[in-house]
Amino acid sequence: MRERKERTEETRESTNNDVDEDEKKKIVMSALHNSIWLFAMNFYSTLVVCVFYLFSWETVASFTLSVSLTVYLYNNFRDDSSWDGGGLSWTLLSFAIITPMSSSIGMAFGRREAALRAIAALRSTAYNIYSAHAIWDWRSPSHTSAKPTGRDARTNFSSLHHSDQVLTTLIDMGQELAQILTLPCITRARHRVTRQGKRECTKLTALSKQAMHSVIALHINALTIKTEHLKEEGLPGNEASRIRQWERSILEQINILRNIKTYRTPQALRSFARLFAIVLPGFYSPFFAQVARDVESLAFGLIFALLTSVALTALFESIRVLEDPFVANTTLDGIDINDELDALLRAELIDA
Repeated sequence: MRERKERTEETRESTNNDVDEDEKKKIVMSALHNSIWLFAMNFYSTLVVCVFYLFSWETVASFTLSVSLTVYLYNNFRDDSSWDGGGLSWTLLSFAIITPMSSSIGMAFGRREAALRAIAALRSTAYNIYSAHAIWDWRSPSHTSAKPTGRDARTNFSSLHHSDQVLTTLIDMGQELAQILTLPCITRARHRVTRQGKRECTKLTALSKQAMHSVIALHINALTIKTEHLKEEGLPGNEASRIRQWERSILEQINILRNIKTYRTPQALRSFARLFAIVLPGFYSPFFAQVARDVESLAFGLIFALLTSVALTALFESIRVLEDPFVANTTLDGIDINDELDALLRAELIDA
């Protein structure tokens, strides 16, 4: 226990030295406050996000289809006064396409928030488990003799070694769980329909199950055994029961994260959104051609076609990038799971 206290005091001193109030003030004062400059930077950032994260091959296919049909109709009916392509209704586009896609975005974002709550619960529970194994004592308050009690009563029990083993187990568990959650997605349509996709799904599923077995069968069981060691040294049953509850909680959060990784929003809805985001703008090409003829500018009609294609495919891309919330390296709104379960968890437990 004395070694543990000395190491805790050293950690606190190093942490206090790292906290520099002057440096904090410099960082806060260096933040931008000029509204005009902020507007320019935010607008530029928005354009970059749209170009690199929302434009996709679906955008190219949809725009190519709508542009080619618009140009064809414009050239063939430009001088035909009896032709009218502006009578198309936008009801199908509004209610049959945009509304389901918006609902899918809400469902995907809800899964991301559920994953964040599970990660927060897992990290806090891991912290409590480590604190229990490293700090909790069971001295008798009424003991007045010179005979030691609690952890100090056991000469063959090294509290520091025991807590270090628990720390290693929790850190390894976080690393392996992060590896599971960052595996490639296996819930695309190709994984259900194509032969190559099915083979890919089978291999990744086997790899995920093997890694999950390691997390549960090895690391969770190791934590259970460490609790039994404390009970053998005299840890009261009520405190051991509390640690058992934390072990159950951490296992529950692991399974919640695994389910979020494995099960997604409805595949039929995603396939529907992909298909109509590409095809539907082409069916509105008579309207775009009519607009171009009315204003006597083909370029204006093509811009209208581009905006429609971009709007639909950007909505679909928003669904796609949120389907797997654990891929922060490829999406803007993904969870940086390596940082959450590896770097931050490691830092929290070591600082404890």
